[in-house]
Amino acid sequence: MEAGEIFRVEGPAKVDVVEGELYAVGAIYRAGQSFTVLRARKLAFKAVSRSKISVMLGPGAVLERARPEEEVIDEWESLASSIELRGVIVIIGALDVGKSTMTAVLANKALMGNKGVAVVDADVGQNDLGPPTTISASRVPRPVTHLRQLQAEKSIFVQSTSLERIWDRAVEAIKRLVDYAKSQWGSDVVIVNTDGWIAGEEAVAYKRSLLSALAPTGIVAIRIGGELDEIVKGFTNVAFARPPPAARTRSKEDRKIHRDMSYGRFIFPVKEISIDLDKLPFCNLVLSKGIIIDNNLMGILSRAINSRIFYAVQSGNLVYAITEGWAIKRVGNVRVFGLPEGFERGLLVGFEDSGGFLLGLGVLKRIYYEKRKAVIYASAKLERSLDKARCIRVGYVRLNENFEEAEKVTQLLRYDLYSSERDGSVRGAGSA
Repeated sequence: MEAGEIFRVEGPAKVDVVEGELYAVGAIYRAGQSFTVLRARKLAFKAVSRSKISVMLGPGAVLERARPEEEVIDEWESLASSIELRGVIVIIGALDVGKSTMTAVLANKALMGNKGVAVVDADVGQNDLGPPTTISASRVPRPVTHLRQLQAEKSIFVQSTSLERIWDRAVEAIKRLVDYAKSQWGSDVVIVNTDGWIAGEEAVAYKRSLLSALAPTGIVAIRIGGELDEIVKGFTNVAFARPPPAARTRSKEDRKIHRDMSYGRFIFPVKEISIDLDKLPFCNLVLSKGIIIDNNLMGILSRAINSRIFYAVQSGNLVYAITEGWAIKRVGNVRVFGLPEGFERGLLVGFEDSGGFLLGLGVLKRIYYEKRKAVIYASAKLERSLDKARCIRVGYVRLNENFEEAEKVTQLLRYDLYSSERDGSVRGAGSA
């Protein structure tokens, strides 16, 4: 490669520098060093000086010479060099504009400057560090070509693969992980990679609330046109970038396949675990915490809500009942939350430690109410960590028998005792 020459590779591939120097994703690779490109990922690299390289291509991989107008490698390097890499940097943009790659560019650039670097992946649908439905954080000990080369060190389970109607939880979770990275890891710079939800009033409100909560040193907005204008209005520390012209657009089905593979990575090898709900209760449902209601009172409540009740528990002025269908009704000063029999089967759950951080994911098989026990599919690794678990948070995603995403159970939004450990309030109980 002559100095300034650019190549593009689609993985899986490994690039070894034999002579000279290459620039890729914010880092310099010299003779004897190498980098990898993951399957179905594209990466552009440039010769800093006259160089000789060796490229190993896996099945389906492609190596091609790129024209300068096809890539943004120089523009992104210029932007990365112009940003003050300290504090918190937030990356925003639509789907498939290169946000995770920009995160890696800035992380590598900060590493080259001998900074302590952490990244927070806030894309709950396509999380590269941790499983779907989580917001995850990791330190960056060495240059990476993609965030999937890192593993989540801390994760928070936010229960869904989309943030509509629960984005306030995401703001809280992202802020907690950023603060953790700064206080516990001593990170000089924390780079936050956000999701691609930018359209509509709720998305704008979420992103603006996040930026206000984090008070970032810098914001990198990867935009095609004016789609980010409402989000960044009033913020002065914004650097704009354009997406790579050759960026790959993933279909909705591609994204689901990626999630399905990710669930398996974090649940396999699967074991069937029996949980004593008196010792390890649900965080966000009263079902395992309340006082069991006797048959006489269940009969009265059944007539009041016009639905047969099979089992019910009361906690304060809340009653959670297993009924013939979904139902929320007020009986006097008591609010009755009816859940259909078998509602739990296949629901994704997160095991949380005393700090509210995720220990691991599981899938509910069945709840035995009278025995106050639950059977959950989870990994053997998670089973060994159960002594650290404080509670089990029930999610809004149902998986099938192959641990693939089957549906989103949005009805549960109305039943969730969000932050019940703080105030016992029911968030979102008025809408679903």
